Amino acid sequence: MSLPHLVGQAFARRILDAALDAERCASAYLFEGPPGCGKKTAALDLAAALVGGEDSWSRASRRLHPDIRLFAPGGASFKVEQVQEILQEASLRPFEGPRKVFIVDRAEDLTGAAANKLLKTLEEPPEGMTWILVTTQPAKILPTIASRCQSVRFHPLDEASLRSVLQRELSVDERRARDLAALSGGSVRLASYYEGAEGKARVQQAEDFLEAASQSLVRRLDWVESVQDQRRGLDALLDIVWILLRERWVDARGLPAGLKLLQVGPVHGKALPAESLEAMMQAVLDCRSALARNANLPLALNALALAGLRR
Repeated sequence: MSLPHLVGQAFARRILDAALDAERCASAYLFEGPPGCGKKTAALDLAAALVGGEDSWSRASRRLHPDIRLFAPGGASFKVEQVQEILQEASLRPFEGPRKVFIVDRAEDLTGAAANKLLKTLEEPPEGMTWILVTTQPAKILPTIASRCQSVRFHPLDEASLRSVLQRELSVDERRARDLAALSGGSVRLASYYEGAEGKARVQQAEDFLEAASQSLVRRLDWVESVQDQRRGLDALLDIVWILLRERWVDARGLPAGLKLLQVGPVHGKALPAESLEAMMQAVLDCRSALARNANLPLALNALALAGLRR
C-alpha cells in the first residue's frame, strides 16, 4: 500500500494511488477538509512515497528528512518574510534523491502578500519540486493559488475507521473508542483532546451543567459564571453538553436506546422533561453560533441558563 498511514478517505486514496501508480503526480496539491480527518498524515504519506526510502515517513514525521519539509505559520499568519525563506530553501536542489516535497499547513493563513509570493513559484514550479497545501478553510485560499493545485477533498472519518485509529493510537478499549468517536464527530484530533486531561475536564463540566440544570436557576447561573471566561475549548464543552442533553432527551421521549450516541451515558439529568431538554439543546446551538460569530457570549450563556426552566 503506497499510503500506509491514511485511514478511510477512499476518495482521496483513489486519487493519490492512481497518480503514484501512473507516476504522474501534480506539482502542487490542495488537501482540504475538516480538522483531524487525516490531511497532514496523507501529506506525509504522499511526500514519503514521492521521495522514496523505507524510513522517509518516520523521518518526515519527526521533521528530520531534509527533502520533506513541513511549514506552519510563525504566528497568527504566514508573513512575507517567512514565505521568502521557504522559497529560498525551495530553490535548492534535493539533498538525498530526485525530489523535494514542501507541505504548507494552515495554508488559509497565508496573507495576501505572502500568498502572491508563493503564487509565482506555483506558476513556474522548479523541477523535482512538489507542494502540498493543507487547509480546513479552502474558501480563504487565493483563487489563483487554488487553480494551480490539484484539489483533494477529505471528509470526517467514518465511525469504524475512527474507532480503529483511536484503539491503535490512544490504546483505549472498544467501548471508550466508541464514545470518543461519537463525541468527536469523525475527528482524530478532537477525540485525542477528549481523552486528554483538558478534554476530560470539559466532559466533567458538561456533567456539572446537567446536575445544575436539574436543581435551580442559581446553580445554573453559577455554572455559567464558572465557564464564561474559558473561551479556549468552550466550543468543545458546548458540543459535549448538547450530546449529553440529547442522550437524556432520547430517554425522556421513550425512544429506542439504539438512537443513543454514547456507550456510557450522562450521570445527571434523569428527571429533566423532554420539553426542557429540547429548549436547552436549542440554547446550546445558539451559544455555539454566538461563539463562532464572536457575538455576545455571556448573553447567550445566560439564555442557556434560563432555557427550559419549569414555569
